[in-house]
Amino acid sequence: MANPDQKTILIDNAYEEIKSICINLQKETDTSNLEVKSLLKLILNEWEQKQEQKTSFGFR
Repeated sequence: MANPDQKTILIDNAYEEIKSICINLQKETDTSNLEVKSLLKLILNEWEQKQEQKTSFGFR
């Protein structure tokens, strides 16, 4: 396998951390998969809005 660049490593690490957080949330609160997906979508939408504010434009 080729040597992955730093961005790929960071994305992979973030994915694993988010996955772990979601699993722990489900174990601790009995949250459904749908509820976790909804929460992640809300977080993503909030992040996208903040990015749009920083750049003054966005692509959707």
